[in-house]
Order: sequence, then C-alpha cells, then structure tokens
Amino acid sequence: MPRESFVGQWFCLGFAAGVAALFLVPHLTIHLGILSAGFNNVKARSGIVQHLDSREWTQRGREATDDQLSQAEPLSASKYSKKKVLKIDSKTVVKLAPDLDMTEVDNLVFIRSRTTIPVPKILNAYEKDGCQYVVMEFLEGEKLESAWPKLSVEDRESICSELHEYLGQMRNIPAPKALIGSVSGGPAVDRRSLGALKGGPFACEEEFNKWQLEQLRDNTPLLNQDMYAAMHRTDHKIVFSHGDLGFHNIMIRDGHITAILDWEYAGWYPEHWDFCKSLQFLAGTDEHYQFGKKAFGKTYLGEFHMDTWFTREVKHGGW
Repeated sequence: MPRESFVGQWFCLGFAAGVAALFLVPHLTIHLGILSAGFNNVKARSGIVQHLDSREWTQRGREATDDQLSQAEPLSASKYSKKKVLKIDSKTVVKLAPDLDMTEVDNLVFIRSRTTIPVPKILNAYEKDGCQYVVMEFLEGEKLESAWPKLSVEDRESICSELHEYLGQMRNIPAPKALIGSVSGGPAVDRRSLGALKGGPFACEEEFNKWQLEQLRDNTPLLNQDMYAAMHRTDHKIVFSHGDLGFHNIMIRDGHITAILDWEYAGWYPEHWDFCKSLQFLAGTDEHYQFGKKAFGKTYLGEFHMDTWFTREVKHGGW
C-alpha cells in the first residue's frame, strides 16, 4: 500500500474518532447526571483518583423502567432513610433514594480497579424525578450473618482466610498523602448506631481525632472529653477501609465469599477503623471475636474500647 494512502486512512480514522468523542462524551456526562462530587473534582485531586479504571464506565446507560421497579424483589430497606435495594432481574439490582450517597459509586470503581475483592460492577448511576439510582450487578450468596450458625468449622475457616486476604489487599493500597476521607477527596464518614457523622477531609489523624472530640462538646463532661483526647493515638497507618464491614455485608456460598457489599462509608482511615467497626456489629460471642482476630491478623483493643465509649457518649451524653 502506498505510504500516502496508509497515512490518509489513519487520518480519516483519527478524525472519525474525534468527532465521535465530541458527541458521545458529552452525552455520557449528561446521562450520568449526578455522579458524586468526587468525580467532579478529579482535576483538583488527581493524585487521589487518577488511577481509576475508565473502562468501568463503558457499560453505563441502562435505566430501570417503572415496570421493573414496581415488580422488583425487595432485598433491603433502610430503617433510617428512604433507601431501598431492589432486584429487577436475575443479574441486576438497583439501589435508590432521594438522598442516595453516590460516593459508593466511586468506591466500587476504585476497589474493582485495585483488588480482586468480589464487589458489584456498576452499570449506571443517574437521577430521575428527584430520586437517585445506582444500577449494579447482582452477586449471588447468603449473608454471613444468617449463614453463620449453619456453617461448619471448615467453612468458617475458609471464609476467614479469604477475608484476611481481601483485607490485606485493601490495606496495602498506597494511600494519598495527608488525607483521611473518601477515595475522591470528600469528607470522612463515621457510621454509628444512630446514623453517620460527616466531616473533613482531614490532613492528619490528629485533626480527625479533634473532629470526633467535637461531637462530645455539648453533652459530655469535660473530664471525659480530656480523657478521650489523651488516650487517642495519632500515629496509625492510614489505609483503605470499608467502614461497615459487619457480617450483614459479607455474602457467602459453599464456604467462600461471593461478595462484599455496601461501600458507601469506605475511604482512607486509621488502620484500626475496620476492626472497630466490624466488632460493633458482631454478636459479641467468643466465636465472632476469634473470627475477627484471625481475619485482621491483629487486634486494636484499646482503640475499640475508646470507640465503644465514644458511641455511648454520643448517644447518652455522659456516664
């Protein structure tokens, strides 16, 4: 083939691709609607989310129809908000709410790009008629919470070993410098029994601890506040954390983890964060505690004691 003809063909292909990009990229941006603030701020915080795999977004476009939503199988509903999770077919679920936190979209894309942890693939995220929707892949399994009493010792050990591996992958992701907060550079979220507290992001653990202490100012004796401040360390490693890693968010089948769900509270936090949050939602038996010890590979009992005390103080206002 003559060189001029070859170059000409490549020029035509390049021109066509450019024209397609002019039309398709704006359309994609409009269709995605209210993607979380983290992606809107990628340029400002490129060091945080620059490694997200853009291929995750290539299958976006599907919206749940009114008929699908009305006939869907309810999988869960929040006691504290209007958030619902509906199964609209054998392979697809929709999470929806008027105030849905789209940070989970960022987190799922991030964790899929950096680990082998089984998490749902995002298929779409959009806003319609004042409600926000996330369409994602349905992953089979039973909640570890309900399956636990029926599991053999061998199955429990297998699941614990897999969770240990997944936690190791998460905790070994290089953390951005000077950030405690969401993966996209947004605020930190502290999930507790009464709801979720938001603040930051924070430049260091000391600032993060001070923010937590501020939640006690109005209803906690000064002595208790000073004790809390004095006992808090500021030298923990900052790692990627799930933020709500209880048995209710781990799906299993045949002695293996099939999915880890609900990543809306995930982000960069002190290394004890997931250990403390996990123990909050366990039944408190020796079996559960031993499972947690093996899964994390170490314990943070002092931090857990302080975290439990903090929850009680926020809830009741003093001893």
